[in-house]
Amino acid sequence: MAFVPFESVDRSTLRWLRTGETPMEFELRSGTSLVARLRWNGPTGSLATAESAVGTWTLKRGGFLNPHVTVRGAAGPTPLARLAVHLSYHRIELAAGPAYRFHRAGVLVPAWKITTDDRREILHIEPVREGRRLSAGAAVAPAGAQALPELLLLAVLSWYFIVLAWFEDEALVPFEGPEAPGGPAAPRTTPRP
Repeated sequence: MAFVPFESVDRSTLRWLRTGETPMEFELRSGTSLVARLRWNGPTGSLATAESAVGTWTLKRGGFLNPHVTVRGAAGPTPLARLAVHLSYHRIELAAGPAYRFHRAGVLVPAWKITTDDRREILHIEPVREGRRLSAGAAVAPAGAQALPELLLLAVLSWYFIVLAWFEDEALVPFEGPEAPGGPAAPRTTPRP
């Protein structure tokens, strides 16, 4: 299926749908229109490729002490966007445009928001799960943000980060709950005093 130009679809409500397991793949849709595809380049690692009617981008997480995500176009090594990870919020800086804040919508809410520095909401993204499996996501843009030329890039970059964070959390699941080492259902491996 061919990509539909982002400018020609309803940008008020978009949805990410999981379409591949290994490597991981999601499609961004508006109604029945395919707008973009985000696919990890392998079953492990953080390198992913996003495709849309405007072209192809690569996304990669980097840094240990200064974690960040960069988005690069096919034209060269210069980043188009960079998401810098901080403790209380994250910052998205565009090479040709403004900067945005990227943060959780609430303490107990799995949703995320992209806002301007004056707290005007640009995009609200809510992951959808089936059990512990991330299966989809909804991305809602308010009327004032739907015409932003960087909205597609922001939707792809934020979803990439959410998926990585989700799978890092899933990787910790074996260490939690009753089946965890030392949990209530685990056999005792040390003698009682």
